[in-house]
Amino acid sequence: MGAAVGKNEIADKAEERGQTMKALVQAGYGSADVLHLRDIPRPALTEGRVLVRMRAASVNALDWHSTHGGLLLEIVGKIMRMKDEPVRGVDLAGTVEAVAPNVTRFKPGDEVFGGAPASFAEYVLAREDRLLLKPHDLPFEQAGAVNVAGRTALQGLRDHAQVKPGQRVLIHGAGGGVGTFAVQIAKALGAHVTAVTGPRNVDITKSLGADEVIDYTKEDFTRRPERYDAVLDIAATRSLSDLRRVLTPNGMFVQVGAAKGGWIGVFARIIGVMVRGRVLRQRVTFFVAQTIPEDLVYLRDLIESGKLRPAIDRTYPLSEAREAVRYVGSGQARAKVVITA
Repeated sequence: MGAAVGKNEIADKAEERGQTMKALVQAGYGSADVLHLRDIPRPALTEGRVLVRMRAASVNALDWHSTHGGLLLEIVGKIMRMKDEPVRGVDLAGTVEAVAPNVTRFKPGDEVFGGAPASFAEYVLAREDRLLLKPHDLPFEQAGAVNVAGRTALQGLRDHAQVKPGQRVLIHGAGGGVGTFAVQIAKALGAHVTAVTGPRNVDITKSLGADEVIDYTKEDFTRRPERYDAVLDIAATRSLSDLRRVLTPNGMFVQVGAAKGGWIGVFARIIGVMVRGRVLRQRVTFFVAQTIPEDLVYLRDLIESGKLRPAIDRTYPLSEAREAVRYVGSGQARAKVVITA
């Protein structure tokens, strides 16, 4: 038997055929220093898939948590046989490069957006049903920010909190990626929106249409007399008891985020919500956004009607993608951070 072919040899052969691409590859767990821009083989087109030339891909908290990892995530990764060097990223906007023979909705040259794994790369392989044609007047940078943050905000407010017109909604952590979507979606659902955020995010949150903006460094919103029909917690920096206190008797608390304190803190928060919801029978819930194609259509309709516009803090070229992930992990990011190629 011949010797096994190593990863470097595979990459060399792909490079000889002109089929390599730049991608942000993760090697191990830790800080953003475990992320490296490397030449890897371009993904091969398979049935039902679309090959997209990436133009923009936003960074989500999930990318930071997956990079930060730690022992717990490493054990989970080994159990699930995850790749040792995965490419990060799940949001995408770009131009269709090629389509499989059975793909009917897209053709080369189409400008698309949506979601796909391993999107921090020059070329991305996406499922046909996870993409939509990009609105003509929406820049790639904004289109590439919609997928995860938009779906999370939509499902949290519409499906879990079941927000109705005229209700009062408080969004805790309104200045971040999910929060900036949530403010606009809550307004589109007809709610009166109170946004809680830090001093750097007050102006951008006001510009998105919040009826009231509270700077948490100047005022403790849990001590106010106002009560809310729904609380969407993205920041996860206040206790569950504090946040439950600002709800009406029949109000709904929805946890959609976790503080960037490592996976132990994330799981502790989730367990706390589950205990309150299932054991204590309180109206609280935690969820992970589902990939539902119709939700992306809903978000595109809001964009085309002028009710939703993704807010962008910074953009980084793919060559500096590691710094984009580091910036999101620092907790200083406002709105969405986007990688471009």
